[in-house]
Amino acid sequence: MCESPYSALRYRVAEGIAHIVLDRPPLNLIDEVLTREYHHALQQAEADPDCRVIILSGSGKGLSGGLDIKFVEAFEQEEMEKFLRLFYVDTLAICRSLSKPLITMVQGYAREGACTLAFAGDLIIAADNADFGYPAVPNLAGPPGMHVWFLQRLIGRMKAAELIYTGEPISALDASSMGLITKTVPAASLEAETLSMAAKIAAMSPLAIKRTRKLLFKMEDMAFSEVPDVALKALSEAFSSEDSKEARLAFREKRPPNWRNK
Repeated sequence: MCESPYSALRYRVAEGIAHIVLDRPPLNLIDEVLTREYHHALQQAEADPDCRVIILSGSGKGLSGGLDIKFVEAFEQEEMEKFLRLFYVDTLAICRSLSKPLITMVQGYAREGACTLAFAGDLIIAADNADFGYPAVPNLAGPPGMHVWFLQRLIGRMKAAELIYTGEPISALDASSMGLITKTVPAASLEAETLSMAAKIAAMSPLAIKRTRKLLFKMEDMAFSEVPDVALKALSEAFSSEDSKEARLAFREKRPPNWRNK
């Protein structure tokens, strides 16, 4: 296990899993320092050969209360645009460039920017006491940025409009039933369930996970006419890898695979 010091978050790697914990009490509010540290932690995990999966979570009673209003209170358009470029554009670019899956573990509350961090990853596992909210319209008198895109694609325009216009939070159970998050689990077993999911993914071929993750994002907005050829190439190319050969051999021999490409 390795540890690295940050001022707004905690970072450690254990058993192939990098744990990034937002730790800016009491609400883990998002500002420039936390954003830059999060970027650094993601890049550190990406560069670590011992890391296969990343888990994002928050200390205390929730993932994050969202944007630190005090931090942006005096901002005009130019300053806000500069920060949002760092938070939205750079964060999404870093998350999408990862070769390792990013799981967000949510207990308690996740507001606005916290939801951006969660949706930028691959999976969201939430406690049954968690809720998600997008209060930009009531709190900032403006649209909730990336959530206009995320929410419409995940739950449709009508329900997205209700959540965005009112700023009212949605429970994890409702979010799960809509397909907004991956799954909801009892609060008492949140960490165990998340670690189980991470361990299951970490046991897969790192090369296969890397290639599949890249394909997921590539196909997200691809025209269907392009999909068959891209899918054909992705799967057929995989067959020449040592990991694919090992997976097929291990399946026939009824044993765990021994991955070559770490």
